[in-house]
Amino acid sequence: MSLIPDEKIKTSPTFNLAPMIDFLFLMLAFFATIAVSRTTLYDTYLKLAQLKTEKNAKPISISSKPYQINISINKDNKYTWISDVQNYPMESLAKIQKELLYQYNVGILPKDKSLTHVLLHIDKTASWEAISKLIFAIREDGFEAFPIYESDNT
Repeated sequence: MSLIPDEKIKTSPTFNLAPMIDFLFLMLAFFATIAVSRTTLYDTYLKLAQLKTEKNAKPISISSKPYQINISINKDNKYTWISDVQNYPMESLAKIQKELLYQYNVGILPKDKSLTHVLLHIDKTASWEAISKLIFAIREDGFEAFPIYESDNT
């Protein structure tokens, strides 16, 4: 007779889940890395255009050419379509996309979308989320966005 009952000494058949959890964690880390890498590669084409001329700088100037579009983002993360005549508040990104595609389909914008420059006038206090959403919305339609800035040195 033993002090420990036989039922306690017998090992019950169990399945060790630790290696499976480790594998799932590694797969999660792998796919998260791929997602971040793709976003990083996608963002490498982002170019800043400067309005004010500095030494040896070739800024994109605002002109009345039909292939330049100006959109502003204010401190409250509201979008405004800027034209020569009037500023039009845009309630959502979908409205901006719709207007871009409308002008493209009507023929206001050139057939080569790379010739259309969407200049983004960004307030310093605007959130990065609103800015990035706007850039990605413009890129979804096949246009290029150029965030511009004016230096504080006047």
